[in-house]
Amino acid sequence: MQGEAEAGFFSKSHDSSSTILESKAQSEKSPIVKATFLAQKSFREQVALKSTQSKPFSSTILESKSSNENHKPNCEQISLESTFSQSHDSSSTILESQTPKPYSNFHFQDIFGNFHRFFRPYTYRFRALFVRVYPQAYCYSDDSEIVITKSHKAIISQSSYPTHAFALPKGASLARKLLESLKQCKLWARFYYQRLFKLHRVNGSLALLHQATNYYHFLSESIAALEQIRRSGLEPDYYLLAKDMPYQRQMWQILQIPESKILPLNPRRLIQAQRLIVPTFIANFESVEWRSGITHHRTLALPLLLQQFYRDFAKLLPPPKAPTHKKRKIFLTRPSDSNRHLENAKEVESTFARFGYEIILPDSLSLESQACMARESSILASLHGAGLSNAFFMQEGAIVFEIFPQYYHYSCPQFCALLMGCRYFYMVAQTTDTTPHPQQESAYVCPKELQKALQKPESYL
Repeated sequence: MQGEAEAGFFSKSHDSSSTILESKAQSEKSPIVKATFLAQKSFREQVALKSTQSKPFSSTILESKSSNENHKPNCEQISLESTFSQSHDSSSTILESQTPKPYSNFHFQDIFGNFHRFFRPYTYRFRALFVRVYPQAYCYSDDSEIVITKSHKAIISQSSYPTHAFALPKGASLARKLLESLKQCKLWARFYYQRLFKLHRVNGSLALLHQATNYYHFLSESIAALEQIRRSGLEPDYYLLAKDMPYQRQMWQILQIPESKILPLNPRRLIQAQRLIVPTFIANFESVEWRSGITHHRTLALPLLLQQFYRDFAKLLPPPKAPTHKKRKIFLTRPSDSNRHLENAKEVESTFARFGYEIILPDSLSLESQACMARESSILASLHGAGLSNAFFMQEGAIVFEIFPQYYHYSCPQFCALLMGCRYFYMVAQTTDTTPHPQQESAYVCPKELQKALQKPESYL
């Protein structure tokens, strides 16, 4: 980009109840938006300084250049993050990793070369990412995305629209719309009651970061919201976020967010803040049919700003204790009480062990230990689950190998791997019991097929 970027500033949007953080470039020849990243006292200086040198705007997840780079945005609504695209064309990737063997799998065939309907190349354009500041606005301290302005208007545009409590389902029948309207009337009645009798007021600015509690959704959605606020240059007085799980508390400690500035989640508590800071939530969904008659939402893409965050985050980790030229190969097991497991787990673990894999239960490790483990790994393998989100911490060119049940093929680990420049392989196992919901499917892995599958990643080391 040409020219120096000026500091971010506030301007009034068309809705006077909120302000939108903006940034602008000085260069007239190259009207590309470029934001200024201000070092935050609550984050480590090296991360903030590194961020000032990055160029995460006007780019795509796996493409080298945004298709609307020369588009001039409305001067009253310039987004904090330019629109992102996702294309799975590995020939146009911006990630220039030096790999021992060329890796190309445009159509996302499995490790045996078979095609599966849930794995296909597509382009997805993210909504523009805004950080808005609403004066005297309301929100709930639970995992909902309900934001209500001072004038009592529900904000939906920055939310995960298909799952928002105040969003009517598209294409639904009249009866379904009437039912949803009744539910919304109940929500409004609850809001007005709590506003009168059970309102919790916050004197100062409050950042809304609380929509995700699961390990994967925390590392992607909550962190993406936090990164938007960090890039905006705002310094909230308080953060509304989850800290019940050890990995959540450890993340905030690493990022040096003081405990005194964290408001924990509390179901059904209504909060009114002097200034409510709301990033754009990135949980964009599509509705898919996993099995006949069973539909559910599935994430479509991840924004590029997560790539820069986790590359900066790696600098906050302790250096390797004993540098070695031989990378680790890790197979992640799942807890015994998990709702998804391998039916022949001992047989599968034995096969991985014969190929030199360490068998590790990630739940027994701290966040820092999991991050260091992933950083030191050449291959990270597991049955589909949140443990594969540790791909965020892997080095460029490493390998992620995922085992799926027969019907449930959620793409989150694949997105994590591709976003961080990793090579991604998968195989689909068999599901013998289809009575549970697809999200709870277990898998049987044929040992001979697994042995054959494990030979392919070895050729890339």
